Amino acid sequence: MAAVKSGPSINSKKSKRQKKCRRKTTLMKKASEYSKMCDADVCIGIRLRETGQVHVLTADDSGFWAFLASKLSAYYPQPSFMTDQDLDGMAVIAD
Repeated sequence: MAAVKSGPSINSKKSKRQKKCRRKTTLMKKASEYSKMCDADVCIGIRLRETGQVHVLTADDSGFWAFLASKLSAYYPQPSFMTDQDLDGMAVIAD
């Protein structure tokens, strides 16, 4: 006889949302680390197809990617912009 699982489904909407959020955060943290370790200007843009939400990480001291904010300012829903300093602040809170 097959075992019957009880509890929430592994593929529930909540678990998928949490997985996407973790992957986005991990990708942004790795880009920030790369920027610091390799002395590089990094910009990552993530657009979720389902909701149209845009998340942007700019990790540069030179302001090379500054034009991006003005280009996306009229976009709806309003994009969320982060810098590598924002990610450093999140790491302190999580610890």
